[in-house]
Amino acid sequence: MEEELPNLPDGIIFDILSRLPVKPLCRFKSVSKPWLALITEPHFIKSHLTQSMKNHTNHKLIIASPTSHSVYSVDYQPPDHTIADLEVPCTFNVEIMGSCNGVVLLGTGDELCLWNPSIRMYRKFSQPEYPRGEFRVYGLGYDSVSNDFKVVRIVMPESNDPCDVHMFTSKLSSWKQIGDIAYSFYQEGDGAVVNGMPHWLWMRSTDGSLSVSSKVILAVDTTEEKFREVPQPNCEGWDKHIDLGFLSEWLCVVQYHQDGTDVVWVMKEYGVKESWTKLFVVPNGLCGFFMPLCYAKDGGVVMVLEAKELGIYNPKENSYVCIGIPPDCVGGLMASYVESLLSPHGGNRAKRRWIWKRKR
Repeated sequence: MEEELPNLPDGIIFDILSRLPVKPLCRFKSVSKPWLALITEPHFIKSHLTQSMKNHTNHKLIIASPTSHSVYSVDYQPPDHTIADLEVPCTFNVEIMGSCNGVVLLGTGDELCLWNPSIRMYRKFSQPEYPRGEFRVYGLGYDSVSNDFKVVRIVMPESNDPCDVHMFTSKLSSWKQIGDIAYSFYQEGDGAVVNGMPHWLWMRSTDGSLSVSSKVILAVDTTEEKFREVPQPNCEGWDKHIDLGFLSEWLCVVQYHQDGTDVVWVMKEYGVKESWTKLFVVPNGLCGFFMPLCYAKDGGVVMVLEAKELGIYNPKENSYVCIGIPPDCVGGLMASYVESLLSPHGGNRAKRRWIWKRKR
């Protein structure tokens, strides 16, 4: 007769489960009612996300094909780079517009979708009307106070009028205008999300007009629902060719120089100007134009190269290797995301898709 395993203390069970990937946790909900209650409890969901962010585990990339309906998840950890074909909750070609805490913002024409690919939960919603022909930018953030995902939409008019800014609150399922901003938009893209806030590069006038201006970093505070400036690195040539992104949990600036030397800066303590640190230098244009995304377990830096392919750069050896992606995804939009249990629609009813598609 087999001996029964001893009962583990609740704290040890909590600690063990909070370190596991999302896929087995979804299966473990069926083990017992206590485990179901634990895995769906808000404190556990937050702790699981915190563990993943702290230990750089459960991180992947998501890539959308620019020519088909396909969306893929890429496990970039060496030595194997597993690519999985995801079941997308949209019937048309999608555009990846941002990622935050495991939830991805998708665009399909005039409709938007918040989607957690790890737990097959999503919510679709329309966006407020906008004058046609005007430039729009989207960003996704997370309000940790209200535990709510928020979508930022910035519309830049063709005239010199201020940019119009709206915010969608997932829990309330509604849009509201949070004001306008008299800066000139500089950087396209979905914004660099740090501390749950999307950041962009803007141009600020220094003489009352845009004829003389300087670059600034602006963040959308998702809790207070307003813009605020973030200190920039004290580096020579700030107003030259730079890009803004994030690397792991840090705000990141890539500074390109004419001699082909590219410098990567990170803000190691958010909001503190003195914490900006020169992380590494890529000499001789080795990677061309690139944007760091995240760290691999071996210390390499996963990058988007020339906005069309993936690579892992080794700062110590000054070398990189390309990560193979499906041919139909070359030139497609991509983002890093962490597998999480967070719901994209707060207390609203979820729609789930449980079909795990083939691995390539």
